[in-house]
Amino acid sequence: MNEQISELDSKEEIEAEVIHLKGGAIDSVEADVVRISQGGANRISAGEVVLTKGGALSIDGQSVEMNQAGAMAVQGDIVFLDSGAAGVVIGHNLNMDNSRSGMIISGSAKMNDSTAVLLLTREVHGSVEAVVDTRGAAIIGLVAGTAIGLVLFVINLLTRRR
Repeated sequence: MNEQISELDSKEEIEAEVIHLKGGAIDSVEADVVRISQGGANRISAGEVVLTKGGALSIDGQSVEMNQAGAMAVQGDIVFLDSGAAGVVIGHNLNMDNSRSGMIISGSAKMNDSTAVLLLTREVHGSVEAVVDTRGAAIIGLVAGTAIGLVLFVINLLTRRR
């Protein structure tokens, strides 16, 4: 079953082996292969996802490729972002070129001229600007835990004396 969709106003849910969408929006997509160009979806679940000049709220796939596209959450074994943006990226192998992300969790990341607010990965290759890396996240957690502990300790001391 192969489904070709063009100039779609809105469709709630589509299930097929291969889906090609040019323009329009879909609520939910489940397929082996999903290719969306100049369109979007709320939820995409597929073995292979290619999103070009479009957007999605949630993408879950084995291989995810985004070209000039954006997503809130992306999860995949292999994730490639080219001139795109993603809120959260979780993947085994990540490749970002001129892209932005809020949080990245990956085993290996290759990044060129890309930015991440929080970067948690074993290996990083390329030029990346991370506001908080793995070491920074550990330090922030340690400092925040100590500060909260001290505040609770002082509050406990003050309430005992009354």
